[in-house]
Amino acid sequence: MKKQTISSPLSGKVIPLSDVSDPMFRDEILGKGCAVIPSTGVLTSPADGVIDSIPESRHAVMMTTAEGTELLIHIGIDTVELKGTHFRSLVSAGDRVRAGDVLIEFDVDEIAKAGYDTTTPIVITNSDVYTGIKVLSREVNALSPLIELAK
Repeated sequence: MKKQTISSPLSGKVIPLSDVSDPMFRDEILGKGCAVIPSTGVLTSPADGVIDSIPESRHAVMMTTAEGTELLIHIGIDTVELKGTHFRSLVSAGDRVRAGDVLIEFDVDEIAKAGYDTTTPIVITNSDVYTGIKVLSREVNALSPLIELAK
């Protein structure tokens, strides 16, 4: 069995997807994973890989790791409605990134003041290729081990 670890892209409290208010994440429609309630507004790359897409609203990023894991990291719930306010992207689609590179900076306090939940789902969108997906922590710093994948 081959194992791989995905690092946390943020610092904060880890919760299961089943506790996320948005049913697309809660019901694992987009894939398995977990969510982090961020304590800071810095989203880093959890692994070496390539940025697949980043919406104009800069509230999310899709990437493929060097090992082929497809990740969706979605900052907050319904934050697409902010149309990019309080978000600053430092990467674009096609960029190669290394673990720890800053992808997006965001203002946690202002997003919360605007009435949005800052809970950030981290979803493995190709989770069907893995035989096991295990969340490793309840409290994380950026780049601490977050999810273990088994093939």
